Amino acid sequence: MVTYADNKISPACLLVLLLFVVPSYAMFSTMVTEDEIHTICTKEDINSSFCFEVLKANPKIARLDFSGLAKFLLNYQAQNISDTLKQFKLSGGYTPDIDSYIFCDTQYRLCKELYENALDNRESALKYLAAKDYDGLNTMVSGTLTDMFTCTDDLSTMKPVPQFFMTKSNVIKDLSNIILVIVECFLRKEKILCPSRDL
Repeated sequence: MVTYADNKISPACLLVLLLFVVPSYAMFSTMVTEDEIHTICTKEDINSSFCFEVLKANPKIARLDFSGLAKFLLNYQAQNISDTLKQFKLSGGYTPDIDSYIFCDTQYRLCKELYENALDNRESALKYLAAKDYDGLNTMVSGTLTDMFTCTDDLSTMKPVPQFFMTKSNVIKDLSNIILVIVECFLRKEKILCPSRDL
């Protein structure tokens, strides 16, 4: 004997369908879009060419939501900080001009301390991000940004100017600015520092 299924969906089937379909739809609908990347990279104070280079070059970005993107950038920034810190330690403030050695050593020592501080900030920043404490996250990222400004200001007084360290410090500053835009314009519900008209 052949039985035919009723056209009505049972409540149990509907529940199973909702449990699997809705979360996956929500996951895909919150991923960072090309338009949102364009918005981030064209904001004031953002190095647009660098921003597009970082956010469009990596295929992982297409699978991330804004929280994941902030975490990715914090880790990417930390890798840059760590690599540059190693170079500071290797250079030891050496300069061929003996008369300027002490001055340069002081500049390098200060930058090395600022880089170590920025690396410590990353751990706190990740904790604040996980807790959705965007004030704390902003404070940590802003601290790193300030440290890099201080470092580049000091390095710019050296003769010759250590261009490698200036460039690396500017990269870290640029990453801080991108992270701050993501926090203020996309993660934070109350967009105090990023009015909705700016999006």
